Amino acid sequence: MRISIGIAWLVIVAAEMVVGQSRIGFFVWNEWNNLQISSIIVAIVMIGIVGLVLDQALGALMKQLSFRE
Repeated sequence: MRISIGIAWLVIVAAEMVVGQSRIGFFVWNEWNNLQISSIIVAIVMIGIVGLVLDQALGALMKQLSFRE
């Protein structure tokens, strides 16, 4: 599940770059076209933080639901 949520997050951001009209993927692509490197870096850090939070949340859920011996 943790790998799947990471891949899903990657695909969502990539799809937004291609066909999106708003949100983070479109923002990155738009800033790339405008050559605003500092904004791109901030957006990439935000994408990474969201991915980390999703991974940590699923890790905590896994610990709660796993069978203990």
